[in-house]
Amino acid sequence: MKNIAVVFGGFSSEYEVSVKSGKFIYENLKDNQSLNVSQICISKESNYVIYDNNKYDLDYMNFSFNINGKKINLDGIFNIIHGEPGENGDLANILEKNNIPQTGCNSFVSDLTFDKKRYIDFVNKLDIPSSKHILLTSENQFDLEKIMSEINIPCIVKPNNGGSSIGVSKVNHINDLENKIKIAFKECNEVLIEDFLFGKEVSVGVIQKKDKRIILPVTEIISENELFDYEAKYLGQSTEITPANISNEEKNLIQKYINIIYDNIEFNGFTRSEFIIVDGIPHILETNTIPGFTKQSIIPQQIEAHGLSVKDEINYQIESIL
Repeated sequence: MKNIAVVFGGFSSEYEVSVKSGKFIYENLKDNQSLNVSQICISKESNYVIYDNNKYDLDYMNFSFNINGKKINLDGIFNIIHGEPGENGDLANILEKNNIPQTGCNSFVSDLTFDKKRYIDFVNKLDIPSSKHILLTSENQFDLEKIMSEINIPCIVKPNNGGSSIGVSKVNHINDLENKIKIAFKECNEVLIEDFLFGKEVSVGVIQKKDKRIILPVTEIISENELFDYEAKYLGQSTEITPANISNEEKNLIQKYINIIYDNIEFNGFTRSEFIIVDGIPHILETNTIPGFTKQSIIPQQIEAHGLSVKDEINYQIESIL
């Protein structure tokens, strides 16, 4: 039997979301007769393993643990840490050094996609449209006049690294801009400001199965709030329609853009990309390489809408890396 671990938690504000995702993944893997499944929690306070209802310390740099003096090496990892260190490449780097395969992307891809500015610049070079944007690198030295000369109001202010829409704001009035920038800087030392796009927000998941790519049905997101923010994502303050109410031309364009991106970067496992459709043209917002994964999350909804089993797809991800 193979020793695998579901790894969740992390160092970011997405910790609680990741814990919920980790529990969901574990429940779908624990009955697999070919696997010894443990749970690993990574946090700012401590790193530990839960195996057979017992708790053990994790050797983080070697990603192994001991039971009664016997070292347990892991054959594979289901990485479900949203944010640092699971989504930014730090965990992938440790696993690569220890030759432990994981379900997420490699360290290079994770590092690129976690930096929203670098990733959008990358996809823009592939002729995929996005909103106009600028990057702020210092909380103490940003110039409001310069920002307003390049970005229109309303605009979106967000941490350049991070997810779950934590620290993201829509700015409708110039007088609110400085405060919203400071809120975003609490989450990250770089802040991205984008022109607000007036259009339909959609999300599309992809499953990479070795050499097979499955683009899942598109989900339309109708938020009760101004944005598809944390409350809308996790507290039920949104309506998610799968498949989305979009034209075939819009759906085909989204699939075309996804294929172009995937043909130019080595994505692995489950991803979810966000778009705003403006006048029939999808504009990409970001791609999440470790998207939320509970029963209510968008990816499981899309898997079921595609006629697939969520449990089977979770198990396949682990089996495909062993």
